[in-house]
Amino acid sequence: MAELQEKEKKTLIRILDANGNRCAEGLRVIEEIARLGMNNARLAGEIKSLRHNVRLSVSCLLDNSVRCRDSEGDVGRKVSSAAELTRRSFESVLKANFFRAEESLRVIEEFSKLIKPESGVEFKEFRFRVYSLEKSFLSKVERSAVIPKSPFLYAIIDRSLVPAPKIKETAAALCSEGADIIQYRAKDFTQEEKFADLSVILFETCNYDIPVIVNDDPYLAAECGADGVHLGSSDPDPAEAREILGPGSIIGLTIHSIEEMKAGALGLVNYVAVGSIFSSATKRDVFVKGTKLISKVKEITDLPLVAIGGISPENTESVFDSGADGIAVISSLLKGDIAKNCFTFRQIIDKR
Repeated sequence: MAELQEKEKKTLIRILDANGNRCAEGLRVIEEIARLGMNNARLAGEIKSLRHNVRLSVSCLLDNSVRCRDSEGDVGRKVSSAAELTRRSFESVLKANFFRAEESLRVIEEFSKLIKPESGVEFKEFRFRVYSLEKSFLSKVERSAVIPKSPFLYAIIDRSLVPAPKIKETAAALCSEGADIIQYRAKDFTQEEKFADLSVILFETCNYDIPVIVNDDPYLAAECGADGVHLGSSDPDPAEAREILGPGSIIGLTIHSIEEMKAGALGLVNYVAVGSIFSSATKRDVFVKGTKLISKVKEITDLPLVAIGGISPENTESVFDSGADGIAVISSLLKGDIAKNCFTFRQIIDKR
């Protein structure tokens, strides 16, 4: 640390001090759930011991860190994501605070090496202890999200069609008019914008038994407390997503051919999306597969099949007749009167 300039030393101390506090705060929240919510003395004791050890190890790296604190001048003091403002359940509180502790330990692990290189090993061990504790905790409190029974309406809120001010009313309409599952899709938007959107969607769905799925990003799904993630070929693989989200979450996988189907890690997913069945206004560069692909996939797997791509009231019956369990709908739901559109699809589905 002697080689660092005085300004760099102060910055380093502030980083370690802030993340030590952040980690301890996250662990304290978890400890309270174990002690008072679960009445589990063993887990509460493990978390308490870890919290004290982290604080002690951080303090050993710092020399009078309080003098370097600048709480009033900290630019991050008034910055918060919308996801921080919403919690749906004890599970979401646990996940958010485990994330907080793990991320903080990773920061400490890296920056501690500038003071004492061997400290990085110690904080890495702390971080992996938190990973193990997270698995133990969530296995005891985690609820399992469930794919709706066939046939079902899989609504997709696509940000290219729904501006931010319309997210709330869109989610509310889908919930009240019969969507069975909702996916949030947002390409080319910032994480902050996605957090804000998802906090609104999760709030609207909290009084309904409607799973919320995040497109592409399992980390975002975990941090926001969503029910699962939907993956494409260029996204993290199902094994990575399962590790991040745990056994109780929903993981969906898009496939476009029998070859992709056979190559996919189907043992780790809860449903398969097949498409594009018809030409789609939201994805103009995809190959249209037709309903025959649904029938072929149905012969290979017992997983629930969701048909996607150009689904409309006019072709819904043919999609279900081909073996689909659910229909993923975007434009035909989001354009015009959402409640009316949803009602139209529900009439078709409910007759089956």
